[in-house]
Amino acid sequence: MVAAAFLLELVRRASGAQPIPRADRALLMLFALLGVAFNQVLFILGLSMTTAIHTSILMSSIPVFTLATAALLRHESLTSRAVVGMLLAGMGALLLLSAKGFDWQSRYFRGDLLLLANCLSYSLFLVLSRPILARCEPLTFVAAIFRYGAIPIVLVSLPAMRTFSPSSVTPLAWASLAAIVLFSTAIPYFLNTWALARTDASRVAAYVFFQPLVASGLAILVLGERPGWTTAVAAALIFSGLAVSIRRARLPLRPLP
Repeated sequence: MVAAAFLLELVRRASGAQPIPRADRALLMLFALLGVAFNQVLFILGLSMTTAIHTSILMSSIPVFTLATAALLRHESLTSRAVVGMLLAGMGALLLLSAKGFDWQSRYFRGDLLLLANCLSYSLFLVLSRPILARCEPLTFVAAIFRYGAIPIVLVSLPAMRTFSPSSVTPLAWASLAAIVLFSTAIPYFLNTWALARTDASRVAAYVFFQPLVASGLAILVLGERPGWTTAVAAALIFSGLAVSIRRARLPLRPLP
């Protein structure tokens, strides 16, 4: 996270992008917490406790969470089609959680709950941050929230960093880390923010739909995971809810200045 923040700030300064206006800086910590700190920590902890397939399926519910959040905050309209989509996705999430009998002692159950909390946190970020993106350059915004978001992550990581030995990490692991920082963190966040500034929040989130398809396929091929019938039905419900939600009628987009 620190590496991504450092890289983004270097790119921002090199590109000559303007800094965040002083009047908007008070909101940056909130967006940094929701979109970076909480998002990353909840995701990593959840993934460490559950399966990659469960993770990819639950992540696909982000558009539905975003739609519900936008509707509750009156940022977007709520139609009957959207309500049906939310109900289907909610049933799928509950079915996935019930696979372990709602047992708090189960690592899988705790991991799935953390991932759902991650979905809610990122959905709030998508909805609440759009107004400020109409006034700020995407690169400036992303660099700022990573800079502020890295602070709580570093504080949480301090106990583990005290026992960390860089010499025990293989060159392949360092290369993998670099690829994660660049291709799975910095670039996707920038592209997502660029798109968010130009369309409504739930439409941007809908592209998460493609992620679980790719991730589940890789989990089966690389990790050897084998989803059961409960997982398959839960995925079908969540994907159906997503498909129904994103096909709803849309309001005209506000032009970007």
